[in-house]
Amino acid sequence: MKKQITISVPDDQAEALACFLYKKDTTIEQEMEYAMTRLYEKHVPPTVRDFLETKAELEGQPPPAQG
Repeated sequence: MKKQITISVPDDQAEALACFLYKKDTTIEQEMEYAMTRLYEKHVPPTVRDFLETKAELEGQPPPAQG
């Protein structure tokens, strides 16, 4: 299961970011997913990540996102 996280940013900033990311063939959503993976790997200890991955495998679910 995935948790949806919503953030608010000024419209002009979001539009400018989307424009420049488009030029790099990516999106705000893709960049946010990448950033969340980095945050997860930085702050969740490896032993906990291993536990969650094993638990997901046993339950037949895909493991949490890893980069």
